[in-house]
Amino acid sequence: MEPWLEIALYVLGWLALALLATTLARGLDRRQHPLRGTVRMVRGLVLPALLLYLVGWRGLHWDPQGTPLRIVETLLWLAGILVALSFVTNTALMRREGNTFAARYPKLLIDILRLILVLVGGCFVVAGVWDKDLGGMLTAVGVSSIVLGFALQNTLDNVMAGIAVMFERPFEVGDWITVGSLTGEVVEMNWRSVRVRTRARDMVVIPNSVIGKETLVNISRPTRAHAESPVFGFSYDDPPNKVKRVLLSVVRSTRGVLTEPQPAVRTVNYAAYSIEYQVRFFIDDYPRVQEINDEFMTRVWYAAKRNRLSIPFPISVNYEYRQTMPKPVVKHRAVDVLNSVPVFVPLSPEELEQMSLDCERLEFGRGERVVHQGDPGDAMYVVLEGTAIVTVRTDNDAEREVARLSRGEFFGEMALLTGDVRSASVTAVDDLAVLVIHKAALHAMLARRPGLAQEMAEIVEARRQGLRALQELQDAAPEKKAAVQKGAGELVQRIRRFFGL
Repeated sequence: MEPWLEIALYVLGWLALALLATTLARGLDRRQHPLRGTVRMVRGLVLPALLLYLVGWRGLHWDPQGTPLRIVETLLWLAGILVALSFVTNTALMRREGNTFAARYPKLLIDILRLILVLVGGCFVVAGVWDKDLGGMLTAVGVSSIVLGFALQNTLDNVMAGIAVMFERPFEVGDWITVGSLTGEVVEMNWRSVRVRTRARDMVVIPNSVIGKETLVNISRPTRAHAESPVFGFSYDDPPNKVKRVLLSVVRSTRGVLTEPQPAVRTVNYAAYSIEYQVRFFIDDYPRVQEINDEFMTRVWYAAKRNRLSIPFPISVNYEYRQTMPKPVVKHRAVDVLNSVPVFVPLSPEELEQMSLDCERLEFGRGERVVHQGDPGDAMYVVLEGTAIVTVRTDNDAEREVARLSRGEFFGEMALLTGDVRSASVTAVDDLAVLVIHKAALHAMLARRPGLAQEMAEIVEARRQGLRALQELQDAAPEKKAAVQKGAGELVQRIRRFFGL
């Protein structure tokens, strides 16, 4: 075959392969496939070098042992090594998750394979292309390696430990780990060390040799569920079962706590000043562990106050009073508060004073529910301090705010008088204090005064009909009076049934 014809065939073959590589690269670009860079390198480096080698060797008949052809062959090998490195980096060391290429193997493994490819390719070029003996070179490299091994003993220790960590894979980038006393998120793994970002947003570099020697805890594995086990101490006078019920109620209402595995409360110790209880609950968002613990710890204090549980001091405290202790302020305030509630207008000052003895003050923290829509009830609440929002559930189970309650306002009067289920939920906007009037506080008065139920029913019904006070009923239209009287009559029957009168 004529040399010019053979060269023409090589050029046409190169054009066809280049066109095919271009088409393939564009298709991979549209799919964002990791091989797109490798295909471009084949088109831009390997194919031109291969064409030049074939033209020189077969078309121009260059001497195979001559320097020009060896240089071209060396360039072809270098292009092949670069393509192999690209392939290893972009594809071979990526595992497929679903339909996306996302999760990389550790950078250390990529670097090791790159080095191996470069060394093997270099040996082929030196021995195969330039016909050089590798024996002397390997001897020199071996001696140099021994010297470097002694000089870089600590570094090599870290590298070998890094290789062990890489193959064992006790953690990955993004996991939260504890090494010794350090806890943080893994952000990078390399030849020498692992970089961890702590909660203080500091970057800590942990040598691989340290990780190999220390006890390592992976908080994110085998699942993202992580257990917290705070311990609380309560007074010996508090019944353990009551304490457990209160703590379980608080932990279940804390945002971020998983329902499965279920939270648990256990009695763990009879200590010097208290009975200790361990609360065990699980979360799946470890970066928020401090926020979740803060909300839980805060709510425990309010729940303990509401349920009259004591969290004792771990010291002995002696109080000495040199004068008569004042009467509790809450009772006097309760009388004033009850006197301002329209439902209790028919009560005499003595009856209000008697009722105040059975009332109690409860405190709620921000975000806690006072009552839940749909729950049964037999108590009425008056806001003493703070603000609360009233919400109702819509058809799609979303909650819609319908009112805000502040100091002096009340809710739950129908639950107190008739035992109706809660028609709405009430939630504390900030720290909230309420006065609770229970059914028992009103029962004796209704039994002693049969007409009291009628008076209270008329007040409630007048307010439902839009009248602010009974005095307005005297001037109301006849149909309005009739509606009030009819509604009050029905309400009286419900009150009497509820109180068993």
